[in-house]
Parts: sequence; C-alpha cells; structure tokens
Amino acid sequence: MSIQEAWEFFRWSILAILVAGATLPVIGAWLFVRRTSFHGLALPQFAASGVAFGFMLLPWFVAQGMFGGLPLGEVASDTHTALNYHLSFAALGTFGGLSLLVLVGDRLGTEGARVAGAFAVASAITILCAHRSPLGEIFVHGILTGESLIVGIHEFETLAVVLLGGLGLLVWWHHDLVLVSMDSESAFVLGRPVKRIELLFMVVTGLSVSVGTMSVGPMILFGLLVLPPMGARPFARSMRGLLWKSAGLGTVGAILGLFAAFRLDLPPSPCVVATSAVCALPGWLFAGWRSSTRSS
Repeated sequence: MSIQEAWEFFRWSILAILVAGATLPVIGAWLFVRRTSFHGLALPQFAASGVAFGFMLLPWFVAQGMFGGLPLGEVASDTHTALNYHLSFAALGTFGGLSLLVLVGDRLGTEGARVAGAFAVASAITILCAHRSPLGEIFVHGILTGESLIVGIHEFETLAVVLLGGLGLLVWWHHDLVLVSMDSESAFVLGRPVKRIELLFMVVTGLSVSVGTMSVGPMILFGLLVLPPMGARPFARSMRGLLWKSAGLGTVGAILGLFAAFRLDLPPSPCVVATSAVCALPGWLFAGWRSSTRSS
C-alpha cells in the first residue's frame, strides 16, 4: 500500500499513533526518573483487563437499555456508540491497578517482582473475562495483537485532548514534579504540594493509558512508554533534555513504524515497537560502551 492510500484510508489512525509517539515517551521518561518504568508494562495490561471485563458485562447493560435499545451486535460493531462505556472500564482497570501498585509500595519485594505479579494477574483477568464474551474475546485479541487501524475521528479527538492536555499539565508543573520525583522530603520542606503533584501525575498517567489502550492498543503503549526513554537517557544531560530526546525518539519510531507497516503490509503496532527499539539501540550501545570504558 502506498503512503497516499494509507493516509486516505487510515488518516485518523496514523494521526493517533503520531500523537502517541510524541507524548507517551514523555510520560515514560517521568516513570523512568521516578524508578517506576515497569508501570509502563503493567498499566496497559490492567487497562486491557478492564476492557475485557466491560465486554463481559456488555450484554447485561444492553439488556438494561443503556444504549437506547440498540442490539448487542450493533453496539459492539460501532466503536463510537460504546466509546464512553469502554473508556470507563479501561480507566477502571488502569486506576485500579495503579492504586494497587501505589498502596503495596515496597512491602512486597522489588518493583520488578511486584509488577511481574501484577502483569500476570491482569493477563489472567483479561483472558478469563474475554472468554466469557465472544465479542470481547475478538476485540481484546485484536487490540493485543496490534490492530490499531480502527481509530475514527472521535477516538482521535479523545486521544489528542487527553494526551496533549496531560502533556501540558506536566510541562506546567515541570519544576515541582522534578523536585518531588528526585527528593519528596526536600520538596515537602520547601512547601511544595507533594501529594497534589503525586495525584496529578497519577491522574495524567492513568488517563493517558486508559485512552491509549482504547485507541492505539496496549502494545504501542508498552513500547512508547518504555523504549524511547531508555534510548534517550545515555545522551541526556538534564531532565529537559531527557524529555525532548524521548519525545523525538518516540516520534521517529512512530513514523518509521508506520512507513514499514504500510510498505510491507504488516500490523502497525509491532512495527512501531520494533522501530522504536531500533531508534533506542544507539543509546543502549553508548551506555554499554561508556560503562565498559569507566570500568577499565
């Protein structure tokens, strides 16, 4: 498929992935600095489990007339009709998982162990809930395998408002967020609203993951939240530099992934993740070279 044809048929999906590529790595960079990068793997899976749970309950809500008497098949096939419904359950899964990880804290082993356990539980819930609804099983299978070309104008508008709005809030609170992330005790002594800033970051992260899961799918979220910040960190000399470089790598990875997907007739989500990894590779190699040089 040519780029012109792809733009004609999948314009909103392409724009959604590009917006995600420019904004999600910034959130991932903050997760990286706060030493919670693994949340970028677990939270999209929690969102997917919420979506699957929502699909399991969808026949009951349809029977109650929640969708104006529309039949189940029409509700399931029209993504705009049930958009708010699915977003609500995606948010339920995301914020539920995020709250659980925050409440558990350091009481149950290392961060990696906690997130691995949470990811396993969320994956099991996703499979079990999706299995209870044929419609849900098909849908969840689609979003988990990277079928992100079903984005319409309404989904794109929702994604753009949430991601760009969240990015604006992070930029506005940049200095306080840096201080709270690096040393929360010093931030408290200096009179910064620590709890308010922590809550702000949780809300921005949770909403971004919830909407992103429903728009571009968990796979792209996995890649863009984790890979660009890891690739940008070795070249960044400041927090601002890390944020800009992460956004740049994410954008380039999204562009190259979309180009490869349409030219080679491949699913876009795995392509975006693969090209994001390639873009991050120089940073990983440079970090390894610098580490070996220092040790010698």
